[in-house]
Amino acid sequence: MVTGINQPSALAIMATTFRSGDPSFAGPLAGVGLGLATYHIMELKGEIPAPVWEEQMAIYELELEEEALAAILKTLGEKREE
Repeated sequence: MVTGINQPSALAIMATTFRSGDPSFAGPLAGVGLGLATYHIMELKGEIPAPVWEEQMAIYELELEEEALAAILKTLGEKREE
């Protein structure tokens, strides 16, 4: 699952939901684990052709501060290891 969300707390919930099921047991994925790993679009930069990245993502990359990206990557890395 690929996301572009930049709030680590929201990412943690989303990653848990798609991997193990909705932790709040309120939505359609309550107790339904799909087993999907979650990645942030910034992790996939090397997989996307450079012209496409420049056209579609370069401006967003400039807006994202290094500390925020580090927090996002840490959160998703931890969720993939669970």
